[in-house]
Amino acid sequence: MSEKDEIALGIKSHQEVLTQYNVYENPVLQSYVQQIGKKLAAKSHRADLNFQFFILDSKEVNAFALPGGYIYITRGLMAYLKSEAELAAVLGHEIGHVTARHSVRQYSANQVTNFGLILGSLFIPGMNLATNQLAQMFGTALLRGYGREHELEADSLGAEYLARSNYDAQAMIDVIAVLKDQEVFENEIAKAEGREAKTYHGVFATHPDNDTRLHEVVAQAKNLSEQGKVNYVGSEEYLSYIDGLVFGDSPKEGIKHKNNFYHVGLGFVVTLPKEWNLSNLPDRIILSSKDGKALMQISVEPLDKSMTPREFMIDRLGLSNLTNETPLNINNLEAHSGISIIKTSIGQRPMRFTVIFLNQFAFVVAGMTEEANQLGTFDNAMIATAKSFHQITEEEKQFARPLLLSIFQSDTNTSFTGLAKQSPLEKYPEQQIRLLNGKYPDGNITPEQFMKTVR
Repeated sequence: MSEKDEIALGIKSHQEVLTQYNVYENPVLQSYVQQIGKKLAAKSHRADLNFQFFILDSKEVNAFALPGGYIYITRGLMAYLKSEAELAAVLGHEIGHVTARHSVRQYSANQVTNFGLILGSLFIPGMNLATNQLAQMFGTALLRGYGREHELEADSLGAEYLARSNYDAQAMIDVIAVLKDQEVFENEIAKAEGREAKTYHGVFATHPDNDTRLHEVVAQAKNLSEQGKVNYVGSEEYLSYIDGLVFGDSPKEGIKHKNNFYHVGLGFVVTLPKEWNLSNLPDRIILSSKDGKALMQISVEPLDKSMTPREFMIDRLGLSNLTNETPLNINNLEAHSGISIIKTSIGQRPMRFTVIFLNQFAFVVAGMTEEANQLGTFDNAMIATAKSFHQITEEEKQFARPLLLSIFQSDTNTSFTGLAKQSPLEKYPEQQIRLLNGKYPDGNITPEQFMKTVR
């Protein structure tokens, strides 16, 4: 692929990314990341490429690159980094993927795979992500890594760009240690919750922080630092930039608090089934039963007020074969519910649909099961979820506030147990605060160190 075609592909793919992610609204932090990224890119093997860097408003721990120099890092990953050098290591690694043309090679090889488990791909036309352009072009490599050889090559190039930019190349190893801890914790929690783990670049089982070849390439890179220049780390500066960073759910995508989901922007609250797992995506929420045998999706569509909810289901959603249907009044909201047979990637399945009208939106609650004959087992939970839907009250808006990172200086009384007790984190607060500070699973706090907590 020519560079001209690569750039055109990157521009097109960038627009696709923006349909799935919001850019994090913090111009100062965006400028900071852009400045560091540009400095590294200027020392890269493709310095003439117009690299662009974006923070995505996502709690996922991830970073990825597109052809043509589009680099993305999530605020979820930034929360766990401890210094400017570590941020530079992530950006340098992704720049390495671009300069080595890994994504272009992936595209040229036509390795058409999925982004992983995109649950929305099982649902009806208009809400279907199976044809997602990015998934078709680059597959799991974007979100799960390119395999050990390409990842090591990106690490080697990234370490070189770090050293040439006068950052401490050791940060490359430090980042991988951070991500390894994140992966260990995520695997433990995913297993306990009966779901698939969500981890950054899924190659760490064969690419640990004590990888001999990784240490070799970092050692070689250190020799490239300019004579007399300090290998910059920048811990305090970085922490000052992420003080107040949104942690966890974004208000734009709704906030889970206890067993309810609150969305101020769209003006609704819904109660989630107990022990079901939540995946909060930019354009929908996905709920999965603890045993993984049932899924629910709640999405929103523009409302044509000339239609009834039933007409919306038939005309807009194409559900012409409705059975077991009934009109509903859900907390003074007009609604309709029924079952329809839907063709999915795992065969034909009966699905429970409920459409609820609120303000200028139609909310679609769609539920299905792994096996065609299991709908009855979960139907009550699906109906109960739909019937819990209501317009958010002024009192409820207080629960839709996001959690924020807070930077402070420790003293002799600071402990992870104490921080966990004071934290609003609902699940695993001590483990999460340890991870944020690079002290997982059992590191100690030293007095007068700058630390992160969640408020």
